[in-house]
Amino acid sequence: MEGQENTKKSAVVLLSGGLDSATVAAFLQQEGYEVLALTIDYGQRHRAELAAAAKVAQHLGIQEHRVMRLDLRAFGGSALTDDLEVPKSAATRDAVASDIPITYVPARNTIFLSLALGFAEARGAHTLGIGVNAVDYSGYPDCRPDFVAKFAELANLATREGVEGRPITLATPLLHRSKVDILRLAYELQVPVASTLSCYDPRSEGEPCGLCDACRLRLQAEEEFFRQVEVDCQASAERVWPLRHRNLRQGKPLETAKYGEVEHLPTTLHLVLSVGGLDVGCATLLAEERAGGFGLRMRGVAIDAPFRGRGLGKRLLQEAQRIAAARGTGLWCQARVSAIPVYQSCGFERVGEEFSIPDIGPHYVMQWLP
Repeated sequence: MEGQENTKKSAVVLLSGGLDSATVAAFLQQEGYEVLALTIDYGQRHRAELAAAAKVAQHLGIQEHRVMRLDLRAFGGSALTDDLEVPKSAATRDAVASDIPITYVPARNTIFLSLALGFAEARGAHTLGIGVNAVDYSGYPDCRPDFVAKFAELANLATREGVEGRPITLATPLLHRSKVDILRLAYELQVPVASTLSCYDPRSEGEPCGLCDACRLRLQAEEEFFRQVEVDCQASAERVWPLRHRNLRQGKPLETAKYGEVEHLPTTLHLVLSVGGLDVGCATLLAEERAGGFGLRMRGVAIDAPFRGRGLGKRLLQEAQRIAAARGTGLWCQARVSAIPVYQSCGFERVGEEFSIPDIGPHYVMQWLP
């Protein structure tokens, strides 16, 4: 590295394809790092993670993603690298044992971080990112704070960068977070959560088994996270605009997601649906009458893509129905054809013929009376 000078703020992230490592990569990007990803193909049985890592790297726009082959099956000693059965529970909600399980791969994080250290020094990077967690985990010794601290010491004793006064640090932003907090952070950072894989024994198609320790931790966190649903019926227009924009006017100026002065009338209500404290859905109710007793018009109904298919759109419509019923009036809207089934599940009826809105697509008028 003689003659080389590192002019970039860059980090090497161990990217496994799981939720945690993907979240670390996105976190460091937000912190201003250029992320270099290193995925280790170590002969693990859950090879679907390698495909997941590639998807995550592509989604996050990581320019350099190295996959390194290192066959730890030569050592064995783990259900992930040997012909041993992966422990599973009978039910998703069963607790995860705190002892060190057979899915522990001997010295894995020590080996992987050593490889990442070499990659980082060769690239002039001074940060190593790893998704270790000391809260919701299966007792692995190489996920604990004391391990992280000691490896950081080693990194600066074992490298030219370290001994010449250019320290290498370990970034472990998930170390003290619960799995629910990690999931919340992942969604906040727009990690492609659905593309990640947290499973020790996926099925042949790459689907998670649902019953191993890793699956149960993640599924339990998802269940808890998606219970934290709230609808604020007194939200500001300013809070609604970003939701409308990214869902209904993506790629267009923010101004196209605004409805003008009507948004600030005392008769206008803005609804924001949040999950785990994150705003993920919205609707606006306008005092705009339609013949037949339909006195409130809904506009800008939207749910963020990663949160669709979980009944949240229905929850938002039901809240609008509650408000309309309290006012003794009905609801109506111009709904995209793709959303018709959600409206119908809440008792809305389709009226008239299909029509098209320029730059948006086909619609129907939908209406509901209490």
